[in-house]
Amino acid sequence: MKKVSVVQRRLFPVVFMLLMTLVFISITTVIYTFTKDTISLNERLQLKRAVLYAAGIPLPDDPVEIEKVFDNQVAEVKDDAGNVRYYEIRESDSSDIESYVVIRTGAGLWGEITVSVGFDKDLESFRGLEVIDQNETPGLGGRIGETWFKEQFRGKRWPLETVPEGEPTGDQQFQAITGATNTTNGIKGILNDRLSKAEQAIEAPK
Repeated sequence: MKKVSVVQRRLFPVVFMLLMTLVFISITTVIYTFTKDTISLNERLQLKRAVLYAAGIPLPDDPVEIEKVFDNQVAEVKDDAGNVRYYEIRESDSSDIESYVVIRTGAGLWGEITVSVGFDKDLESFRGLEVIDQNETPGLGGRIGETWFKEQFRGKRWPLETVPEGEPTGDQQFQAITGATNTTNGIKGILNDRLSKAEQAIEAPK
């Protein structure tokens, strides 16, 4: 029987792992190459949905219709570098601005929370909120994506304060999520801070 040297025994696992790594990297690269355009389209559609939802515009079910509504009623306002500062929302088939939407990020419990926030054209009250990205605990902080939580911000005025979940709210209050104090405070901080900064960024009509 041919003996296998110590070097060969040690080298074989290393070579095997290298080959397997190359195979899986190649497969991942091929998959990404064929799906990156679809992923990009889905991300843009998600952003457009978030802007429309935060502005309080009813969302069609058909993605094509969402694109049409967005193109008809939303204008991107960019800085000198070409980055979107905020969105102007117009009435359907009109040039009159009825609200604004900004995309903002703040700290949650386990990472950053990215939201779209809608404001009335006078920048005195909120139009709506949509959660674009978050890594909060499912069943606790992750509930910020639930409809009941997001819908309660429409028409609220700032600065916002919290009340316990299930309690009645006033014009400057919203219900916290039970067991998710840090996440709730993160949302409150984003909204209070971002409306203040939105006033500086957006030239509101006089």
